[in-house]
Amino acid sequence: MLLGRRTTEETFDLGDQLNIAAALIPDRMFGKWAVSVSRYSRQHLFSLMKIATVLKAHKTRLVEARMSATAMGHLASSPEHVDEVLAEFEAGRSLTAKQIQAIVGSDNEKLDIDLPNHGGVAGLKANAQAKLKLGISEFTRNISSIIADVDAALVPALNGKRVLKGQLADKIERRARLTRFQLENIALFVELNPNNSAASQVMGFPEGSKWREVTELLWVLGGRDSWPREDLVPWLYAGVLPLLAWSVGDGKDFSTAQESEIGNR
Repeated sequence: MLLGRRTTEETFDLGDQLNIAAALIPDRMFGKWAVSVSRYSRQHLFSLMKIATVLKAHKTRLVEARMSATAMGHLASSPEHVDEVLAEFEAGRSLTAKQIQAIVGSDNEKLDIDLPNHGGVAGLKANAQAKLKLGISEFTRNISSIIADVDAALVPALNGKRVLKGQLADKIERRARLTRFQLENIALFVELNPNNSAASQVMGFPEGSKWREVTELLWVLGGRDSWPREDLVPWLYAGVLPLLAWSVGDGKDFSTAQESEIGNR
């Protein structure tokens, strides 16, 4: 039985082996046997079996994308998202397992189909939670897409060639604007505009906070004229990518996330 870090194909192979064994061993004994011959939990082993079964038709594309077992576990629980996620990989936009979880997570719980008419505090909470789930999913998807496009634009720089600023801006400018609006809509309050009492304005994140830096960066990315005229590559590498990765990462300190991001290149 394959243990330790596995390739995508080996994950499918192990799932197939477990499914074959499950057919030969009595139900009440299989779980104990599987745990005894591996160092994995019963939940993880059954997840591998589910991957091999549910995602079998997509195996070739998943292997080509080199999808991790954790990521495939999320997809096996939400197979209707497989084509959507694979399309991101096939377009050169790699997603982490956590980013995939955020994308499929909004469908893990069935929402009230008549939310607009669900009244009272309970209804307000239900509507807010539904909006939050969808908003975070869309924010994560857009940030991941921007990261992938910046990564792709930086490839020529590895060979000493010029980064095509215009082409990159065409891809991410409008998406960065939308993503900033989404972030503000998810996390910030509004207040009346002191200069126009008939309008509202967003109450920004505190000065000096990392989320304030994210919103300001997205504002800059949303207008190519605000990008550095010189030193574009260092700015993208050291300023843009680490902060965007932090915003959809695991919540580590920014400096730690930046070191991790640079170390993965």
